[in-house]
Amino acid sequence: MDPDRLHGPPRGAWLAAGALTGVLLVFADRFGFHRDELYFVEAGRHPAWGYPDQPPLVPLVARFWYDAAGGGLVAFRIVPAVLGGAIVVVAAAISQELGGSRRDQVGTAVVTACSALVVAVGHLFSTATFDLLGTAFVLLLLIRALDPPPGGDLRAWLWAGVAAGVTLQIKTLLPTVLVAALVGLLAVGPRAPLRRPGPWLGALVAAVIGAPNLAWQAANGWPQLELGRQIAAGSSTTSVDRPLVVPMQVLIVGPVTGIIVLVGLVALLRSPRLRPYRWLGVAYLAQLALVVATGGKPYYTGGFLLVLIAAGTPPVLDLATRSRRLVATSGVVFAVHVAATAVVTLPLTSPGSPVTAFANEVNPDLGETVGWDRLVDTVSQVSAQVPPEERATAIVLTSDYAEAAPLDRALDEDPGQLPVYSGHNGYGDWGPPPATVTTVVLVGYTSGPEADRWFWNCRHAATIDNGVGLDNEEQGAAVRMCTEPTRAWPDLWPEIRHLG
Repeated sequence: MDPDRLHGPPRGAWLAAGALTGVLLVFADRFGFHRDELYFVEAGRHPAWGYPDQPPLVPLVARFWYDAAGGGLVAFRIVPAVLGGAIVVVAAAISQELGGSRRDQVGTAVVTACSALVVAVGHLFSTATFDLLGTAFVLLLLIRALDPPPGGDLRAWLWAGVAAGVTLQIKTLLPTVLVAALVGLLAVGPRAPLRRPGPWLGALVAAVIGAPNLAWQAANGWPQLELGRQIAAGSSTTSVDRPLVVPMQVLIVGPVTGIIVLVGLVALLRSPRLRPYRWLGVAYLAQLALVVATGGKPYYTGGFLLVLIAAGTPPVLDLATRSRRLVATSGVVFAVHVAATAVVTLPLTSPGSPVTAFANEVNPDLGETVGWDRLVDTVSQVSAQVPPEERATAIVLTSDYAEAAPLDRALDEDPGQLPVYSGHNGYGDWGPPPATVTTVVLVGYTSGPEADRWFWNCRHAATIDNGVGLDNEEQGAAVRMCTEPTRAWPDLWPEIRHLG
């Protein structure tokens, strides 16, 4: 064994991780909370073993940390910034396990820290941030568990099971990773460890830790399966058509990093030096096939993409350092890549600038961090039109959680605001409104037929405008004043509830 592998990642890898965390913190306060961040906080205020769209861990952590941080945006985003740095360290550790030299490990750390996917998820408190770290860590532990002696020792498999179980409480995507890993091992080996108790005991540990959420999903009709169908149908801002999932593997990490990913895939499949790890290349292709077949999002393969970066960085570095001219050229190309990554993943300019508008076309999450104060002000102005004698029987009903969550946040700060309900995802479980409600400020539902089906009387009262012209899901949404529900709320609620 290479002596370098007996130690942790070198100092340069930690410096790259620290630099990424520092940059993420510098830009943490730009624009505002993301729609999902506010939703996670509100979901955490309704503790459960699961939610229709996710396991419980991220909402619970979001709620705890939001309260501990006093609701401040910069303090809230310390967590994803630190996790982004941790992802970089794990990528360097994977390089170490693949036999990479100290130079290779530092190079892997730098490339990972500058990849669009890692910068983007490190900027926001999201399930993707936690899941990318968890999945990469599980893969690192699997690689270690498969090291000699054949099949690794039992403790290695048990720790891999613990990591997998915790990751299952973040996102239910991990089973596709584990199935893909099994396909890789069965296809190209090593197969001997599968005949030992370690892998199966590890799987049992993971299943036990992940069981509460899986039981909740089963008891509630597996809503995440329906959500998956909605995502495949394009209901999410980051959904793409199935044929685009494969080319997006390059684009989501950035074109330059994408080249390293492709080199890493070829190296894992063809290099004699990496023959013991060939299963990782096959596993990546297996998961990619699953994502395409099910209509998933391109970033679902993120854990394996980090492995490919670790495998591809050494040969790319070898080529880039063959001469001074290649070093200079590679440096310029990588600098352009870093600048482009920063533009499309971080809020560098003002929300209304042409640069931000362009970046939002590539990375729609930028647009989902603006306009919440104006949405709250608009809805509050309409709510103020409710006569004082009717306020006790009045609510706000929104079309999605992105409208409901900032209104709930405003309700925390001003209890005089109307209570908020929505049928979207987790909010659907927190309704219906009381039977006494007869007046509703209806937010969203831009096309209007819902208002005609659910209420006898509705009038248009306002239009949501984020004030910067940046396109997002709520821009241009209608606000209506509605009275007299056509049916009792328990009868209406199944129609109002929806996933997406």
